[in-house]
Amino acid sequence: ELAEILQEIPQDIFDKKDATHTQNELLANDPRVYVTMEEKSECDALVVLKENVSEIYTDAKVSVTLLNNFFECPWKWYFRNFLKLPETKKTAPMLGSAVHATIEYILKANKLPKDLEIKNKIKLSLEREGIYDNREIDRLGKDAYKMIENWIEIYYKNLAKDYTSERDITYRDKAFPNLNMYGKIDLTERNGSEIIVTDFKTGTSKTTGMIEKLDDEGRLSGLMRQLAMYSYLINGAEGNTVTESRLLFLEEIGKNKNALYSTRIGDEHIKLL
Repeated sequence: ELAEILQEIPQDIFDKKDATHTQNELLANDPRVYVTMEEKSECDALVVLKENVSEIYTDAKVSVTLLNNFFECPWKWYFRNFLKLPETKKTAPMLGSAVHATIEYILKANKLPKDLEIKNKIKLSLEREGIYDNREIDRLGKDAYKMIENWIEIYYKNLAKDYTSERDITYRDKAFPNLNMYGKIDLTERNGSEIIVTDFKTGTSKTTGMIEKLDDEGRLSGLMRQLAMYSYLINGAEGNTVTESRLLFLEEIGKNKNALYSTRIGDEHIKLL
């Protein structure tokens, strides 16, 4: 789909041509354009682009999402993280955002909110994501509530007394002094000397093999890189060691043995990060 910024430009200002029109223009200029090839050095535009990136990119916070986008496709990083072009959101990420916002609301409350409060928070969160159709809100609201209900029943009551929700953390490593490392941890629990971090996921769960498998270039998977980044940040910013790192797949709670993935991030993971 076209980016919204292009969709909003008035169509009457465009000079539109079809393939035949373009071909006729090329032939009228010089037919040899179809049979000759020139060896060209890197175009000026790409040189300027690289210079701009090298000058500005250090101002950005280096998050694990940024890294995952870059390793998936550098152009994806360039348009999404560097230029920050607006995107049309899909339904699944909107649902995930609403669930995250509601869990954050519950965790920051003094006591467990009543069912009606939770449902109202879900509805408000979906509306903030740009969903206004009542039938769609009702459908997604039921899905969101079921996930949250299962999470409350199985995990909420077992939370450590000392916990922090949606914690921002930054760290400037001496090895990379020009980069500001950043993360937002969904849940941090402290139980004596133990530190447990949990990242909430919507969508289908992944097996241990899928999460721990390195890619063809020997890199961590996106999910494992996320957990490694949190341990790296906490150790760097606080000097503390994360004793347990978790991925909790909210849609799978009570239905799938892979709903909770738990591991301990070691030095080998940090080196790969």
